[in-house]
Amino acid sequence: MMWQLRSSIRGLLVVGLAGTACAEDPFDFGDPRSCEIADQNEWVYGLMQDAYLWAPELPEIDPADYDSPAETIAALRVDPDRWSRVADKAKTEKLFEEGKIISLGFRTKRAPDGTLTVSWVSPNSSAEAAGMARGDSVRTIGGFTIAQIDLDDRWDDVYGDDEPGITVDVEFSPPGAASQRATLVKEWLEIETVPVHQILPIDGRPVGYLMFNTFVDTAPERLDAVFEEFVDADVDRVIVDLRYNGGGRVSIARQLVDLLVGDVAEGEVNYAVRYGPGLDDQDVDRGISRLDGSIRSPKSVVFITSGSTLSASELVINAVRPHLQTLVVGDVTGGKPVGSHQWEFCDKVAQPITFRLLNADGQGDYFDGIVPDCAAADDLTRPVGDVGEGALAHAIHLLETGECLPPPPSRDASSGTEGEDATVDGLQDLAPPPVHDDIEGARGFF
Repeated sequence: MMWQLRSSIRGLLVVGLAGTACAEDPFDFGDPRSCEIADQNEWVYGLMQDAYLWAPELPEIDPADYDSPAETIAALRVDPDRWSRVADKAKTEKLFEEGKIISLGFRTKRAPDGTLTVSWVSPNSSAEAAGMARGDSVRTIGGFTIAQIDLDDRWDDVYGDDEPGITVDVEFSPPGAASQRATLVKEWLEIETVPVHQILPIDGRPVGYLMFNTFVDTAPERLDAVFEEFVDADVDRVIVDLRYNGGGRVSIARQLVDLLVGDVAEGEVNYAVRYGPGLDDQDVDRGISRLDGSIRSPKSVVFITSGSTLSASELVINAVRPHLQTLVVGDVTGGKPVGSHQWEFCDKVAQPITFRLLNADGQGDYFDGIVPDCAAADDLTRPVGDVGEGALAHAIHLLETGECLPPPPSRDASSGTEGEDATVDGLQDLAPPPVHDDIEGARGFF
C-alpha cells in the first residue's frame, strides 16, 4: 500500500514536471521542473518510486534534506543495491560511446601484508610513459605511504579530482630494483577493449585466449575481428579473461554470448530481463544469434575471474552456462546480477537499478558472486597472457586434464598475487557505473 500511494503521487508529479512526457514510451518519466537542486532531488525521488527494482521497499525520505540528486539516490538504495547512482552525463557518454576514461593509466592489487602492487598498466597512458609495469610495488602516492593513506582514510582524495590535467606524484619500484619517482597526469585515455589475444596449442588443438576489459561501444568490431581469427584457426575451445572487466553494455554482452555459443544455440534464450513492479509489463527474453565469428561446434569455454569481474561479465558467464560446458577459474566474482536504464536530466544521468537478468534456465540472483571451479590467484609476477601466469596456467591445465592445479605450497605476500583489488585512480570507473543495453530502443545499464 505504501508503494502504491507513492506511485500515485509520482503520477501527479509527472504532469507538473514535464507536460510533454510521451505516454506511449513506458521509460519516459519527463524532466525535472527545473535544474535547481530541489527540483532535481524531487524528480529522482519520483523516478525511484516508479522505476526502481525494489520500489515497494523504498525508505520514506524528504528529498529537500539532501544536497544533490546523487546523495538522494544513495539514500534510497535498498539492500543489496550498492549501484544505483547519479553520474556526470558527459563522462558517461565518453565512457560508453567513445570508450574513454580520465585516468592515470594503472590499477593495483592489495596483498595480505598491505603491499600495493601494480596489476595493470594501460597502453599509451601516463603510467606507461613513466615506466610503470605489472608487478611493480607502489610505495607512495601524493607523498603519502600506503600505510598513511589507510590510516587517514585518504583513498577518496589521494588521486585528486577526476579531471584532465590533474597531476599525482607516485613512487614505485620494480621487483628487486630501486624506487623510482614520477609525476603522472590524468588524461582522457582510450580503453583497449581486447589488449591481449592469442591462439594456444593445447592437446594438439588450437585454443583461443582473449583478455576482454570492458563492454563499451568500441568493443564490437574488435571482438568480431578476434573471433574471426579464432574461427579461421578452427578454434573450438576458448579462454575468456574477465579478471579486470567491471561491466559494460548488455548489448555487447549479448554479442559475446553469440560469438561463444551462437553456432549451437541459435534461437534459444540468451538472457531474460525482469523489471520491478513499475515496469514489469516490459519484461523481455533476448535470443541467441549465430554470427560470422561464432565459434564453430564449440566444445567448452573457460572464464578467468576475480572480485573485479562484475555486471555484464557475470551475465556472459551465466548466459553461456545452459548452452555449453562452462568452467570458471580465478576468484569469486563481484556479484551484480541486476541492471538499470539511464535517464538523462540537466547535466546528469540517473542510473537506478531497474531489472534482474536471468539465463535460459531461469538462474540469476548471484549477489554473492559466481564461485570458480578452480581457485587461482592473479599472478602479478608474469604478464597477462603468459602461459605460465597463475590464472591462465590453471585454465590451460583444466582444459588439458579436467582437473584443477593443486595450490602452490606457499605464496609470497609481497608479490601481490592474492588479496583484494585496491581503489585505483580512474580505472575503477569501469566497475561502479551500471552499464547499459539498448532495450527496445531505451538506454539501459547493467
